[in-house]
Amino acid sequence: MPSEKGPALNLWSGYAPPPHVNVYQTSEDEKRARVLKIIDTGRFKWRLWLVGSSGFLATSYSLFATQVIKPSLHYVYPPCGRFTSNVGIVMDQLTLLGSAIGMIGAGILADLYGRKKLYGVELAVLIIATLGVVQASEGFRLDRADGSVEYTMDIYSWLTWWRFALGIAIGAEHPLVAVITAEWVPTKSRGRMLASVFAWQPVARFLAFAVNLAALRGLGKRAGLSPDGTDDENLMKRVADQVWRLVTGIDIIPAVVAVGFRLTIPETPRYYAMIRRDLAKALSNVTKVYPDNTHQEPSTVPDASNHVGNPGGDVGTKKRTWLDSALQHVWRTRPGRHLLVVCSMWMSIDMAWYIHSMDSPSAMATHWNKSKASASTDDACPEKTSSRTDARNPDTSFYHELESNSIRYMLVTAIGQILGSVVLVIIVNRFHRKNILTFTFSILSFFFAILGIILLATPQAPSAKIAVDVISGIMHFFFNLGPKTLILIIVVEIFPTVYRGTFYGLAAASGKLGGIVIRPIIGSTGKTDKALGIRFLVAVILMIFGAFVSRLLPEVQSVQEASSSELLDEEQMSGEEEGAPRNAGMWGQFFKKLRTMRLEEIAPNPQDQSTTQ
Repeated sequence: MPSEKGPALNLWSGYAPPPHVNVYQTSEDEKRARVLKIIDTGRFKWRLWLVGSSGFLATSYSLFATQVIKPSLHYVYPPCGRFTSNVGIVMDQLTLLGSAIGMIGAGILADLYGRKKLYGVELAVLIIATLGVVQASEGFRLDRADGSVEYTMDIYSWLTWWRFALGIAIGAEHPLVAVITAEWVPTKSRGRMLASVFAWQPVARFLAFAVNLAALRGLGKRAGLSPDGTDDENLMKRVADQVWRLVTGIDIIPAVVAVGFRLTIPETPRYYAMIRRDLAKALSNVTKVYPDNTHQEPSTVPDASNHVGNPGGDVGTKKRTWLDSALQHVWRTRPGRHLLVVCSMWMSIDMAWYIHSMDSPSAMATHWNKSKASASTDDACPEKTSSRTDARNPDTSFYHELESNSIRYMLVTAIGQILGSVVLVIIVNRFHRKNILTFTFSILSFFFAILGIILLATPQAPSAKIAVDVISGIMHFFFNLGPKTLILIIVVEIFPTVYRGTFYGLAAASGKLGGIVIRPIIGSTGKTDKALGIRFLVAVILMIFGAFVSRLLPEVQSVQEASSSELLDEEQMSGEEEGAPRNAGMWGQFFKKLRTMRLEEIAPNPQDQSTTQ
């Protein structure tokens, strides 16, 4: 039925409504569209960027710091004779498991109870868990008469528990920051905003190693430590213990800042408009962030108690109804099947990432020198010397090991990762996201094949070592230009608002499941160049699979029509001759300006689709 005011005009100027939307909207549909239009006609908000970036930086730093501190931790507290034969893998696995639980749990709770209620809670858990890691101890030391030593506690038991809690906090951040950012920013800025927020991942990796290097040099100088390794070993252990605790604990600062920023952002209008159907609250929240657009607000809005999409009643019944509708959406609709596509894709990405693992100290040490652990008779403690960067020189100090690991990482991998993220911010709206994803998957499969062949053919040749480092740096560029960042953006765009948090959490958790599966396989196959080469060849298959399934994703961008006044920017026309017709030939098609589609256009809410057809 048309509204009382007659046929509604197209509220979203610049393109026609999707086929499932009735042009003659009801009064309530029109008001909901106008509330969302206030967002879409807004400008890039640095406030929103700071809210998302600060928390993502804190959780990403916490995740990567656990890899940075491992050599120091194992040096000060050798893992021999602990509660398990390989405490490193156990801690990593529990961190991944905690992350998967946090992703799924936060995604579901965000859809059921709102994004804002959880936003900041995960950072509080992060702060508490970080304090727990920093204060982990062996307890009281008992020196026996026979020279043996006994402790009242096992530090790795404490670290395992707190790392699990950290994993939950880190995992919960993923769906929350992605969903809130996507639902708050204007459509035209969504891709660039998400790409710039997720770009803090490689920056956090770089900062973790930079802080490690600065802490080592600063604390070492303060303690009078000699970098040449001529000091007493206890002095080196004292400094190493201070280093890993400082590297971990400093993450509390950005986490506290992020909590402060998040107190300034209200619940997303899309949650109230599309899930709760509370247009009064949606309008109130949107005008707090976009006050300059308040002239577009509806003349009247429903009463705040009118929750059409989330009626009152038994909480358990509502949860069951929501769960039933989510399952039906997955199995009975084509958009729902996209969940299976992104889950399998995310799993292949993370498995290949862990196989690559050239951003970890032990992998770098293995590549550059024959692992001393592999030649040692102390097989019960394989990780004790795995971080050495020059196992051929027995006089190399642990100070040099930590220093060279940090410097090599920042030069070999961090530059490529950061550049890849920066380039993606620039091109994310200029090229189809699907095409970028397919291209980067394909190029990564090629480089994985090259690395595998080099490591199997001439692993110890100096030129081969340099080639592996250079190719690894290039691969990190393409990882962050494509799969490691772009999948985070696409997944949050292709699902309906009512299930967006849940489906994003499930897809992200699939990646952690891939890590849980592949980590023991990596550990059991050893740290030799041959083992690395074979794993790289396996990753080729994973990348080819990712390139194939990426074509099954829905489009989130469309090409502007030739009649649009925004067809081409001047910079896009700079390569054409004066007077040449626009869009002529191949280059005209290549440079056609893309329009980012609205979230509701890509994936309308099921109830809206059924009621407006």
